[in-house]
Amino acid sequence: MTKIFIHDEFEPEASAMLQALYSRSAESVENHVEKVRERGSAKFMESYYVGYGHASIGDCGTTTIFIEGLSILATKAIQDNPLYSGQETSTRYIDFSKQEILDPAGNDETRSILDDWLGFYTGSTGELVEHLKAHHPLQEGQNAAVWEKAVNARAFDILRGFLPAGITTQLSWSTNLRQAYDKLTLLRHHPLREVRDIANSTLDLLKAKYPSSFGHALNPEREGYLQRHGFAMNYSDLASEGSAPEFACECGVDNPLLEAEALPLINERPERTNLPRLLSRYGRYRCRFNLDYGSFRDLQRHRNGLCRIPLLTEKLGFHEWYLAQLPETLRSRADALIAAQLDRINALTQNGLSAVDRQHYLPLGMKVACEVVYDLPEMVYVTELRSGSTVHPTLRIVAHRMHEAMSREHPKLKLYSDLSVDPWDIRRGEQDIIKKGPRAEG
Repeated sequence: MTKIFIHDEFEPEASAMLQALYSRSAESVENHVEKVRERGSAKFMESYYVGYGHASIGDCGTTTIFIEGLSILATKAIQDNPLYSGQETSTRYIDFSKQEILDPAGNDETRSILDDWLGFYTGSTGELVEHLKAHHPLQEGQNAAVWEKAVNARAFDILRGFLPAGITTQLSWSTNLRQAYDKLTLLRHHPLREVRDIANSTLDLLKAKYPSSFGHALNPEREGYLQRHGFAMNYSDLASEGSAPEFACECGVDNPLLEAEALPLINERPERTNLPRLLSRYGRYRCRFNLDYGSFRDLQRHRNGLCRIPLLTEKLGFHEWYLAQLPETLRSRADALIAAQLDRINALTQNGLSAVDRQHYLPLGMKVACEVVYDLPEMVYVTELRSGSTVHPTLRIVAHRMHEAMSREHPKLKLYSDLSVDPWDIRRGEQDIIKKGPRAEG
């Protein structure tokens, strides 16, 4: 008779060991649980884990890491992992005016540059909100509180383009013990010193908490390899390489074979249902396009497939969408600010500021050259989800172009993309986490 047990009460290493013992013992987990309860987790681990000799045990123990006060650039580095699970503070919903900004150069000029970006962000909010309210007034039957939140959310959508990438945020990272070690070992050789410091500090904390899982000896040959290729492993710079089209899609999917073998799986798929993974066998797409760094961050949240981190530069300009949303007086100020700020940042570069560090001083509205590689199920999922009316408009444009590319390549492919013109959608005001009030008695 099948038996099912749930044991979430043990710390990660003991939980991992309980799972690992299935491969060495035919006893029930209930017997092993009793041993843990009798001896305690530490004694149990001393008896088994250190001598287990197989890294897969680390896959069975999970932990959650919370990191605060790191830059958006460092956040992207940690999340550059198909196995990442977690959350970060959203620039689309949270007022970032009180956040600190990381300043690696640390001089009067760089601090002034950062202050000027933040000054525009904070000083423009009131005028922009009034402008949005005038253009999208409360309609009869709409909830006033939800409408107010939707207006504020749209203001953040626009003004986030002027936040410097060095602005600090916070994130959570739920992972298993082996994946944490593997990822942090890579990040120890990241081009950004901030990322290297975070990786080393996190490894120290994990080693102190889980000594059996993080006591690995470093391999000098591997360490040297990771250090030599740190930039190439972490950044793409297609803008410098001259490979930055507005949008281009290369299709490696064998469509005749796909239709011959899998047409029912395609045509009978209901809305909001993912295509089965087996369809990935028919090939992949490679898409290259320009997108502002702020919306690249939204796209990177899709962990399946390849989505490389682009080096943030000013080579492709500031995304026009952000400027087009501003009232005329703010637009004039924004144009002047961007021109002046880029001159100042270029002067810093001439004085020796590195390409990776200068990213901190550039705003999220700067366009970057993106590259993604997806199989068919991944491409469909991202296209449909990111075509929705509540998605940031600059990313929604890319999703629509992905839809067009797939429609050309696969005329019989059923897609549920939202191709409506970018609307004013009050549902943005409903996308929130709200503390519940006390329940009424009776």
